[in-house]
Amino acid sequence: MKKISQFALLLVILLSASASRPQKTPPKAMLKVGNSMSGLSFNDQFEQKHQIDKSTQRLIVALDKEPAHAVNEFLADKDPNFLKEHQSLFFVDVSAAPGIIQKLFILPGLKKYDYPVLIFTEEEEAKPFRLEVNTSKILEVSLQNQKITAVKEHSPTVDAVKGMF
Repeated sequence: MKKISQFALLLVILLSASASRPQKTPPKAMLKVGNSMSGLSFNDQFEQKHQIDKSTQRLIVALDKEPAHAVNEFLADKDPNFLKEHQSLFFVDVSAAPGIIQKLFILPGLKKYDYPVLIFTEEEEAKPFRLEVNTSKILEVSLQNQKITAVKEHSPTVDAVKGMF
């Protein structure tokens, strides 16, 4: 009986300790109409910081390999200022790849592009952008005064990217 009461006491202590611990609030989906992108900044492949400012009208978001390749293929023969001239920023998510793969292969591969590629390297950073969207599609996020006005999904093809411009 003594062991049962000790076990019950230990259980009560453990439960009360876990209940008093601050709970992490789950991330909210970022790419939703009405959300503000004001004040957000991201690093590109050259570790240069870019901010979503009032001149930014579109985000091209590729959260998977196939959509990223389609966008890069479209941009490959464009002027390095093409995105800037079209008030656009291009995002890719490489957070699913192990850190060593990112450092040895993915990030050096992205440095061959003259245009800025904004990169999510950490899962926690990328998570809010992956929620409630189809990650296998190219996402075209329209902005007006740093607020999302529309989110469109496009097939991961060069022709789909061409149609955005």
